[in-house]
Amino acid sequence: MIRRGHGSGTGRKSRRFRAFTGVVAAVAVSVGVAGCAGSALGSASAQGSPSGIATHSDPTGTTRFTATTVQGGTVRIPSAKPTVLFFFSVECGSCGPESGVLAQAQKANPNAANFVVVDVAPTESAATITSFLTQNHAATMAYAIDTNAHLIAAYQIQALSTAVVLNPAGKVVYTGVDPSAAVIRAVLKKAGAA
Repeated sequence: MIRRGHGSGTGRKSRRFRAFTGVVAAVAVSVGVAGCAGSALGSASAQGSPSGIATHSDPTGTTRFTATTVQGGTVRIPSAKPTVLFFFSVECGSCGPESGVLAQAQKANPNAANFVVVDVAPTESAATITSFLTQNHAATMAYAIDTNAHLIAAYQIQALSTAVVLNPAGKVVYTGVDPSAAVIRAVLKKAGAA
């Protein structure tokens, strides 16, 4: 069951959507110029990215990828526990505070779930993302850079500041824009978080 979150204002939603469509257009142009071909999810591993993300889907259609922690470790998605994905860009005004909200949800039970921010702007570097996470008190979350929009497509993301919760099997159980920490904790519990 997919639930939609609510934003705090029409103007903010509109700016977020415009920013998101600009990022998606930039990704489309860069992927087109690079001549990326192949299946929608299968070609990412060949192209690679600054964060080491490699996406593919298995025979069941589950999207699998690897994210990087600020400390240099890796997190495989999906894993034995639920995962929260947060789609953002450093340039998104509401994404910083919302990443802090998700970090609060993570702090309540740090080992219950994976928390991963997904940068949809392919030109933003790992150093820029690390700085963004640190400034927003969210450096405990792993990150991935969606250089060729495979994760945007796989999870049908339509706006920045969108959170997606996956169960341990990698299936989407929640999608919402700017959810509260309480909402994320409740959804994670239903998704099997310890």
